[in-house]
Formats: sequence, structure tokens, C-alpha cells
Amino acid sequence: MKYMLALMMMVVMPVYAMAAPDVKIHITAEKAVMVEKDGKQVEKLVEAKEVAPGDTLVYTLSYENKGDETATNVVLVDPIPDATTYIVGSAFGPGATVAFSIDGGKTFKEPSLLLYKVKVGDKMISRKASPEQYTHIRWTVESIPAGKSGIAGFRVRVK
Repeated sequence: MKYMLALMMMVVMPVYAMAAPDVKIHITAEKAVMVEKDGKQVEKLVEAKEVAPGDTLVYTLSYENKGDETATNVVLVDPIPDATTYIVGSAFGPGATVAFSIDGGKTFKEPSLLLYKVKVGDKMISRKASPEQYTHIRWTVESIPAGKSGIAGFRVRVK
């Protein structure tokens, strides 16, 4: 009888699926080119097959929460490609906090707080980092509800 009761409880008890966020990210790189439209020069983004010094590239991170629960404090990190320089003020990400790294992605801060040390004579002094020294960008998205998506990105200039 005990065996039969245990078996019946196993059959009657509901099975709960584990709810969890599942954020997927897709990154694209496009080249900004000027084209004529209606007699005006406008910017158009095209596939970045070939690039040359001076070209502007736009990196876009598209993300989507394919899970069944809200994702919180989602961190997206993208390196700034070698042979390029971050274009000041170009990072975007609605609803995200943006920070930068000058040490290969080990630490991140707002641009005004990015400092490095340099030896001048016998003293070490702090200097503010320039965009040429940025190595990575980090976006922290506070909340991505289940089934929702968003974008983040930045621009660089090819050296």
C-alpha cells in the first residue's frame, strides 16, 4: 500500500520547469558610407567587406531574452578592434550604463575616471586616458524582460 501511495503522488504532483532568462547576442560590423538620396548626402551602413584608413565602422550588438524570465544586470562587453580608435560619444545602448576599459577589459569606468600612471622624473602622476587608449566597452542593461530585445553599439575610425 505504501508503494502504491508513493507512485500515485509521483503521478499527481505537477512538474515545474525551471524558469530562467536566456539572453542571445548577435554582433554586426558595418561601414558608414555617404550616398546621395533626394539630392542630399546621407549616411548608409553597408557590410564592412573592405576597410581603409579613415573609414568609420559601426558595431551593433543586438540582444534578445529568449528565456521565460526577466534577465537582470546583463553585461555586454565588446573589444575595440585593433587598428581602430573609438569615436567619442558614439557608444549607445538605451537603458544601459556604458563604461570603458584601458587595460584589456580587466576594469571598467566612465571616461572621466579612466586614468593611467606615467613616470615623470622621479614622480608617478595620473593622466586622463584618451579614446585612442580604450580597449573595451561594457554595457550593463538593468533589465531585459522575457521575449524583449534591444541594441547597443559604438563607432570607430580605422587607423
